Parts: sequence; structure tokens; C-alpha cells
Amino acid sequence: MSNFLRIAVVALLLGGCSLVDSRSLPYDAWRLGFSAPNYMEVWIETADVVDVLGQVYRRAMSGNSAIQTPPNNSGDPKGWPERPGWGKGKYVTGADLPKKIYVRWQSLVEPQTYQVAIDIPESTRELMCKKEKVFCAF
Repeated sequence: MSNFLRIAVVALLLGGCSLVDSRSLPYDAWRLGFSAPNYMEVWIETADVVDVLGQVYRRAMSGNSAIQTPPNNSGDPKGWPERPGWGKGKYVTGADLPKKIYVRWQSLVEPQTYQVAIDIPESTRELMCKKEKVFCAF
């Protein structure tokens, strides 16, 4: 086999490998969102993600979480809002399905810092890949 043919075969094999997408997602990104109960202001120091491929995405989200404060502070400060929404967050691009999410946050109501590691079950990852029909009012 000539050197030119060998180089051409290797180039095609390497080029073909780069075109194959090893990610298991049918879309480009997934969203990481955070909410807090009424009147409970929270600062997200960091939300780090580990995907199923073992890649770590540090500070995938940081900043304030979503919070609903009723007009004139007339609401019930106990518990979560009746319709909390999907939270304030960011899209995690380039990552595969999440395996674990680490969150460290500060309560601005009390001088306290919290942290948690959330394992994402396989059933949740399956739901993330399931296509759904949605209605867009726009």
C-alpha cells in the first residue's frame, strides 16, 4: 500500500470519528434552574455538574435564585408558592446528561451556608431524553 493511500485512510478514519457525536442528548443543552420559598432570598455560590461521561462543569450556575414576593408583602411567608415556576438558571451547553449536581448556597435571611450533592437517577435522565409535544402560544 502506498504512503499516500495509508495517509488517506487514516485521515478518513480520524475525520469520521470527529463527526460522530458521543453525547446521548437529542438537543444542544439542558437547563439548570433554582427557586426559593417566598421571602427567602438565596445566593447560589456555585452549582457544579458532573455528566455521565465524567466531565466536570464548574460554576454551571451561580447568582440569585428565583423568588416570588407577593405585592405589599401580603403573602404567607410559610412554605413554597402555589405555582413556583421553573426557577432562575442557565443552560448547560456541551455537557451530556447530568449524573451529579453539587450546589453550595447562602441564605441571605440567616447567616448560614449550605451545600448538597444531588445524584440524578437514571429514570430522570431517561425523561430528559424523551421528546414531548409542547404548545407555544407565540
